[in-house]
Amino acid sequence: MDQQTSQPNKTPVLLQECIQLVLSYLQSSQLPTICSLLRVNKALFQLTTPILYLNPFLIVHSRSIWSEDEKAERLEHLLRLFISELDPALRAQLPPLAYTDEDDEQEDWSSSSAIDTLRSPAAIPEISRGYFYHYRRLDHSFLASRAIPKVFASFSRTQSQAVLAQLDKVFLRHCGERALSICMATPRVKSFMGIIPILKCLRRIELHRMECVTDENLQEMVDWITTHNETHGTLRELQMGGHSEYDNRCYDDDDPNSHLSDLRRYKASEFDDDDTNSRRDLVLLPQAYRTLTELDTRSWSGAWPMIDQIPVGNLFRLVMDYGEGVAPENGTSFMLRCKRLKVLDLYVPAQDTFRDVAHLFKSRFLLGSLSDDDQSAAATGAIALTSTAPSPLTPARNALTDGTAVLPPVEKLYISGHHGNLRNALEEAPVGLSRTLRILKVTSMERHTVEKPSITWGYPLLHVEMPFLVDLQLQGDIALEFHFGVLRSCPNLISLKLMVNGLFSCDQAGNPIDPILSLRKLQCLQLLGKWALTREFLKGLGTRLTALKILDLARCYGVELEEVLEAVEGLEFLWRVGWDMEGGEELDDAEELVARWRTRTPRVTVGFVQAGEFYA
Repeated sequence: MDQQTSQPNKTPVLLQECIQLVLSYLQSSQLPTICSLLRVNKALFQLTTPILYLNPFLIVHSRSIWSEDEKAERLEHLLRLFISELDPALRAQLPPLAYTDEDDEQEDWSSSSAIDTLRSPAAIPEISRGYFYHYRRLDHSFLASRAIPKVFASFSRTQSQAVLAQLDKVFLRHCGERALSICMATPRVKSFMGIIPILKCLRRIELHRMECVTDENLQEMVDWITTHNETHGTLRELQMGGHSEYDNRCYDDDDPNSHLSDLRRYKASEFDDDDTNSRRDLVLLPQAYRTLTELDTRSWSGAWPMIDQIPVGNLFRLVMDYGEGVAPENGTSFMLRCKRLKVLDLYVPAQDTFRDVAHLFKSRFLLGSLSDDDQSAAATGAIALTSTAPSPLTPARNALTDGTAVLPPVEKLYISGHHGNLRNALEEAPVGLSRTLRILKVTSMERHTVEKPSITWGYPLLHVEMPFLVDLQLQGDIALEFHFGVLRSCPNLISLKLMVNGLFSCDQAGNPIDPILSLRKLQCLQLLGKWALTREFLKGLGTRLTALKILDLARCYGVELEEVLEAVEGLEFLWRVGWDMEGGEELDDAEELVARWRTRTPRVTVGFVQAGEFYA
């Protein structure tokens, strides 16, 4: 027997470090996957639990399938679990805990016996302790209105907010070196100066109450960031402003800004006007970072005019929700300095926002598509690379020709704005970012009449290829500007969503929807609007788009529901068909049809598709 046959076959073993790297890409929104991994074995439980507890309160708060009472119950349980992890000295800094009423038995949670019971191995496995790294990763003021009143028997909003502030301080001292983020109100930054020595791994700062920024506390914030940089040097992320359902602020009697308590009111949107600040000297905050990889300017309405002075060279993620004010001195050339930018969430401020990016791409890869003047400018740029003489072009064009300009490697692009600015951005951004773009989502902020599509991505002059684009979503009337012929540029598309409001037809002469049938890898198709369908198109869905899982035709017309179901009956992976089942004289007939098809194809559910189902 030779040596090869004498040795038993060994199953290859994947190192835990490799598994941990793969799991690091899981997000809190992928809760079903995370919970499934918890049940596999002990090793995966150890690797997955920290991901689940990165932000447990926000996971519960964001689950739309749970009722408000179920969320409150889970938030209360998590809060008691967190308190059970505290050392007795830290627990003593909190108010006494309230009684719980379960199975008609009252138990004093503030007693030591109750805490010992909760900390017992039977109640909480040893392996699940010691997490809650991101207890305040985002604004958790919703705890003050749901969980805190039940856990601490606080009866007023002011009392609950005071308890929330105490929990923040206790959390930071409990986590110490493990704390990765911190949430601070701008008037109270100075009170956090003493805990800098224990925040050795801090990466993220989230600043709230931006409307309260003064010259004094702005300098305190800059000093805080500078001191932490000199002490530890781990800061990488900055968020300027927060969000919550309610404007739940905690005001002290000695707070100089207590007169702002009159501004308490229900927030109609995620970002509230009274929490914005247009001060230009807020640029000192991102400038104070030694290395800035993530910047969210959600409450800084003066960010756009100051974008040239923000260090963007190392940014991985940039969020700018305000595109207001005077244009930057160098236009939009700041994007050509973003060497590592992967995620860009932008309110498009001007029509030429992505013009330089598109021009740089054409000058490097599609020189023949430029005009004579632009080709001359590109040639001048080639000379400028070997010459020390300054270029006679404008500052924005100098960024293209001085050898320092780069195409930002953006993979996820989320843009919104007014129709005119958005139309130009949607025409130019995919061209300039075509070699890296994976996700493109566009939201129009106003109604607009569109007679014919104008977005062609340069076709037929340009033949842009977008091999990595897998998710394309256009929401609002901007979807009517989209020419379906450009789908030839993204053959690997997995999800396509076109959502148009209104009761008018979305049909346009010379712009049929048939090119959708060329997307052989498509898994999710949503045509939300008055799109006209034909029987030939339905037949193509059933024979060519064999990978479809979700098909939403809720408001389309021209075909009947039974024709749709017959066309897609043979699709192996399809599990959801969206159709408008509300109102109309044919509602009873539609329900009878759905009931009949439920026995014929039980794996397919028919009805209105909820937003959360797209991410199931």
